[in-house]
Amino acid sequence: MKIAIIEDHSLIADLLGTICRRDFKFDVVLTETHGRRGLAAIRKLRPDFVLLDISLPDMDGLEVAAAVLKELPATKVLALSSLRDPVTLKRVRDLGIHGFVDKRDQTVERLKEAIDLVSRGHEFFSPVVNEVIGPLRRDPKAYYRMLSDYEQQILGLIGESKSDEEIATDLGIQPSTAQSRRRDIMNKLEIHSTPKLIRYAIECGFTRSEHFRPPSAVGP
Repeated sequence: MKIAIIEDHSLIADLLGTICRRDFKFDVVLTETHGRRGLAAIRKLRPDFVLLDISLPDMDGLEVAAAVLKELPATKVLALSSLRDPVTLKRVRDLGIHGFVDKRDQTVERLKEAIDLVSRGHEFFSPVVNEVIGPLRRDPKAYYRMLSDYEQQILGLIGESKSDEEIATDLGIQPSTAQSRRRDIMNKLEIHSTPKLIRYAIECGFTRSEHFRPPSAVGP
């Protein structure tokens, strides 16, 4: 089985490569620390398995996952991350990634179990995924039910403490439109001050602006 490893820390990437070669007898065809180079190599090498860090220095790892899952449907993708916010974990599930390992609360043995299960066609998700996603899906006022994708994009910019003028510049709209959208978001979420809205955006994970990068950013 050919495996590609994309992990932003070289030391961890080397350790993952050692585990995959020694314990699973995988053919490690790629070890990369950056998403764009990693994705380009994956498109050429067409590995059977991708071990993928979500937090990469040049792009969102979930964008890499989305491209791999679309272009190489037979390839298994196991994500690694210390991120636990609702936005990230919901995207992990919505994309159809085959597994997720929580870097904060999993051992090497659990990582080995995850690799083994996913490589054999099963799923593996650290408990935190269900702990976060379960309540979110049962919440009738969850952000994804209340806000459009465009409003979620604006909420991400608000979470970065950007003014209406800055948001307008980023999105190519009028400041008055940005102000109106901000007001709509506050009304829908029943949050009636900007500091509280910023805190909400940060806690939910909207401040990771790479969540909202245009799809063309991962094109060939």
